[in-house]
Amino acid sequence: MLLSRYKKCFLSISFALFFIFNADARQTTPYQITTERDSRGGIQFYANTETPVPLILTIDFTTLRNLDVSVALPYSTNLTCTRTRILILRRQWEDQQINYRYRTRHHSGCLNTYPSEIEYLLPYPEGIQAIGGTSSYVGEMINREAPEGWYSLFFDVPPQTDVRAMRRGTVVAVRDGVRRSENANLIYRSDRNFVIVMHSDCTFARYTTFENDHIYVQEGDLIQAGDPIGKIDNRHQIQVLVFYRNDESVTIDPRDSQGIQNWHYVKPLFRTTVDHFSEIERGATYKSIHPDEIITSEMSRRERRRWARDQ
Repeated sequence: MLLSRYKKCFLSISFALFFIFNADARQTTPYQITTERDSRGGIQFYANTETPVPLILTIDFTTLRNLDVSVALPYSTNLTCTRTRILILRRQWEDQQINYRYRTRHHSGCLNTYPSEIEYLLPYPEGIQAIGGTSSYVGEMINREAPEGWYSLFFDVPPQTDVRAMRRGTVVAVRDGVRRSENANLIYRSDRNFVIVMHSDCTFARYTTFENDHIYVQEGDLIQAGDPIGKIDNRHQIQVLVFYRNDESVTIDPRDSQGIQNWHYVKPLFRTTVDHFSEIERGATYKSIHPDEIITSEMSRRERRRWARDQ
């Protein structure tokens, strides 16, 4: 699965309005493209990334002389930490020179993402009660229209409450006061403390806001549903957002994406004390429970056995 591939990557290696996964904010390119000549005089293109954040590479050619491309252009593909051949340029006529120029653009996320129909845990400790509801888009305060399908949740919790993971995943970015993981700019620009967790289906959960120096996880950590992430700040409100890449926003030219929604938003359904796969209703009170079958639902059989022994 995609999550396990990015886990291997880890082992080997003041103004914001929810600018999620703003890849263009990063100064250096978080991927590498290499080329090799083959025995027929063609050129093979390879690419890989060293970042744990999944990336989509889009490539197009502005010059192609005496060369055919093995894929339709512009071409987009998912990148991982494994070196992968992305396309081949084949020579047309042996007695003529070749020449090419290309351009690329990268986007965070994955192509063809289909969110799992999974039951989430409430993002606070078992036995704690909190009032829940949906959050408005921050940009509306300055007359910016909310993205299509926008869905964000809040939970008003008691002071000093720990934020808990809603499902299993890998931490891909952290902002904790002055501490900022390498991928924080690649993923999310904000002046609030946050943690972003990538799930096995290439959806992402963003948790805010945390007290300074009270985030317990770091980039690369694999966390299970129900694990503590950090302590909530003095707002006493946990805010969570689950989202994934909209394929239509993957373009070669940044101007082409104006007016196109970059993200789709997931409406998580939760296990509560009164129902399964429950939608959060504004103003309702929810008591958190952490059943074993929810915590272990995304574990392998071996991991479930290990987890059971450790309890």
